[in-house]
Amino acid sequence: MKKLLNVFLVIFLCAVSLTGITAEDYDFSDTEYWDEYCVDYRLAGADSEKFIACAAYQRYKIQSSQDRIDDLTQQIEDLEGDLLESQRLMEQYNAEIEALSVDIENKRVEIDNLQDDIDYLQDDIDEQEKEVNVLNQRVLDRMAAGQSTMHFNPYLDFLLGASSFEDLLRRGYGLETIMAADEDIRTEILAVLTDLNDKKAALDESKELLDLQLASMEQSQNDLAVMVEFQQQVYEETNVMIDEYLANLEEEYQNYSDLVSQADLAGLPNSEGFISPVPGASISAGTWYYPESFGGGVHLGVDFAVGIGTELLAPANGVVIVSSDGCPTGYLGDSCGTAGGGVAYGGNQIYLIVAAGGSIYGVIFCHLLAGSLLVEEGDIVLQGQALAQVGSSGNSTGPHCHIELFYLGEGTITDIPAYLERNYTLSFNCGWGSAALSRLCENGVGAPCRLKPEDYLAE
Repeated sequence: MKKLLNVFLVIFLCAVSLTGITAEDYDFSDTEYWDEYCVDYRLAGADSEKFIACAAYQRYKIQSSQDRIDDLTQQIEDLEGDLLESQRLMEQYNAEIEALSVDIENKRVEIDNLQDDIDYLQDDIDEQEKEVNVLNQRVLDRMAAGQSTMHFNPYLDFLLGASSFEDLLRRGYGLETIMAADEDIRTEILAVLTDLNDKKAALDESKELLDLQLASMEQSQNDLAVMVEFQQQVYEETNVMIDEYLANLEEEYQNYSDLVSQADLAGLPNSEGFISPVPGASISAGTWYYPESFGGGVHLGVDFAVGIGTELLAPANGVVIVSSDGCPTGYLGDSCGTAGGGVAYGGNQIYLIVAAGGSIYGVIFCHLLAGSLLVEEGDIVLQGQALAQVGSSGNSTGPHCHIELFYLGEGTITDIPAYLERNYTLSFNCGWGSAALSRLCENGVGAPCRLKPEDYLAE
């Protein structure tokens, strides 16, 4: 639909270009004034100052509407891009959350295993501390006993009870050995205890690090969850905005369509009939077949022979649908013509859809002079307006204008948009070569069909 509306924009409001006046030549900021002023502007006539000004105003309004359509369309495309980005981010964040969940579970297992090792070491430490405490208590008891009065000192009583000096020495050595052994055991246990405490400290430090890593991972997971929630909110809000913009776009399309229906084409007069596009020209080759002197063969149009540079005129009011330029002077067999949008061998070309005498026609002009085309696709042309100059481009051996004419159906100037919607081919759906001879109006074929241009366009 947008493409069709774009075509309408170009087609409907180019009539002001005929006078060289555009919307930029006026100040249309006071739209209330112009709406009131232009209510009946078509009654003023296509050549009046009011018609020209109001046609420019209509063009301004349609262009403004088209700009809004383009702006809304771009904003919708941008929002759809944002929508895809939000969806991508949500998928990415959810994937990261899932991966973190696995890592967090593994980290918790690692922490639990480390805690088991810490608990096991703590049990060993508790046991070793008990043994150290027992030995410590034993030494303390002996020290306390050694510092008592001689009467109550059991160690002294033990020594004095010796039966001989040798027995005394033996008893003293035994006590010293027992105490030394106790101290060795105590020292050994303390060493084991120190080692266990060192290992436990290392495990505690590792566990603290793992706890910090776990806390960081859980925080990251929470942050990602917040980001997912935020992107979900963005996604939902963007969808709402897209719906609003689509509604605005549909409304603007309707506004555009309404403006188009009131556009300049409706104010142009209908041509009562055709005028010759190349006045004063002679016919060098007629329609359907070349003369024997040319070698014969199918010829789907008329060749109007005239000097290079002769003006080509619009035979009736209508619309330009193809303007193909860029071919230099041609020669027999030169296929130039397709690069600008025309047909091969046609050289520089212009295609029109025009209204004349209550009917709609398609017209093709070929072999025009390079660089002389004055109209572009979408331009509205008035009968007698200069379109280009006659040349000899494409498959041509001398200056002339090849013209083909097609009957498309009944209608007036306001019916042209309906014909544009039919998406005609370059042959207006009548084909080329020998096959085109099956679409001759003179044989009773209905529209679209081919006519002899010399019966309508010659002086």
